Amino acid sequence: MLRIHVDKQPETTILRVEGRLVGDWVDELRTVWTAVRKESPQKQAVVELSSLMTVDKPGRKLLGQMHTLGTHLSGEGLIVRSLIEEITGSP
Repeated sequence: MLRIHVDKQPETTILRVEGRLVGDWVDELRTVWTAVRKESPQKQAVVELSSLMTVDKPGRKLLGQMHTLGTHLSGEGLIVRSLIEEITGSP
C-alpha cells in the first residue's frame, strides 16, 4: 500500500510518501507528482520519504527522474538517507 499526502505551502508543495513504492503504486506517485507540477509550476516540489518502507527498481527510477527535473528529495532514517544519497549522488 502507498499513501501520498499533498501539503501545499506558499513556496513549496510537499508530497509525503508512506508505505511501499512498488508496482502500480509507482504510477500513482507519478500521476500525483505530475498533477502537482502542472497545478503550481512556480513552486518547489518536495518529496518527503521518511515513512517509505520499500522501493522497487521502477520506484527508484521515478525518484531519480523527479530529482533530475528539480524535485527535492528529503527524509530521515538510515535507509531513506542512503536511498536519497544513491539517487542524488550527494550526502
